[in-house]
Amino acid sequence: MSEPELPDAAALSRVVAVINGKGGVLKTSIVANVAGCLAKSMRVLVIDLDISGNLKMDLGMTSAAEDDAGKSVVDAVWSGADLQIVREVRPNLDMVFGGRALEMLSSLAKSSMSDELPTGSIATEFASRLADVAEDYDLVLLDCPPGNGDLQDMALTASRWVLIPTKTDPGSWDGLLGVGPRVKRARAINPDLGYLGVVVTAHNPQATRVMRNTKVRLEEVGETVPLLQAYVRHSESSAHDCRYRGQLAHELAADVDANRAERLEALSARRRGEDSVDNVIPLPVALSGTADSLAGDYDRLAAEICARISAAETGATYLAGAEA
Repeated sequence: MSEPELPDAAALSRVVAVINGKGGVLKTSIVANVAGCLAKSMRVLVIDLDISGNLKMDLGMTSAAEDDAGKSVVDAVWSGADLQIVREVRPNLDMVFGGRALEMLSSLAKSSMSDELPTGSIATEFASRLADVAEDYDLVLLDCPPGNGDLQDMALTASRWVLIPTKTDPGSWDGLLGVGPRVKRARAINPDLGYLGVVVTAHNPQATRVMRNTKVRLEEVGETVPLLQAYVRHSESSAHDCRYRGQLAHELAADVDANRAERLEALSARRRGEDSVDNVIPLPVALSGTADSLAGDYDRLAAEICARISAAETGATYLAGAEA
């Protein structure tokens, strides 16, 4: 039996685990949309480590022939195979599918067989396979499951940074507090693991008192965990339209303008009497008018993530507004 060994930490220095012990806090939406924003200027890899496999929905990949439900990750960990990366799901944006096959890793992590892996554990074997490809990217984002501790530990072992999305309800806060003990355990193998911060989701921009209270409550975590200035607002209609259409927020926002123009033209044609009983001009289905605001939230979040990582790498103090 070999002791678990972490690969060269430098290869994993731009890996971010997006994690909360509670579901429904927009982890997957943040992974997809932040990646989409950053892919405009850098190369980004997203890896779905959630058994639900929902990242493909946010990226419009539900019918992709490459969807193996996470088997590629299992094969990489257990057999040393290369991660099967789907290239260019957007320009400069690659992905690895997740799904039900990932349950196998949880079972293997609990078995004595995992001790016989070359690096000594499921978690370190995943880190090793990720290190093989991570240096090809400027940033790697891991979409972590809410309820599977083995997969969460695997992600934290392979990451340099922890980003915790949370709503401000008690259930989401309990999920946030549950991340701390896992981070501490992961540091036994991955001592460089640190907090990028907490991002509040489903937020009402007018609720400034909620943000102040959240900042105060972060002291409960027991170590310094910054509250990001950026937040993701509550926009149920935009979130629905994004997932239903397989679009990112900035892509939906671009379509909203075209959609608005199409509806106005159809209404004008009706007023001009161009439709008839046999030829009724249909109105295009209206898209969410809040898409542009939501896209702006993700843009600001992506910029702040980059600014905080850059400040840490250069030894500088992160200054609010540095992302601008």
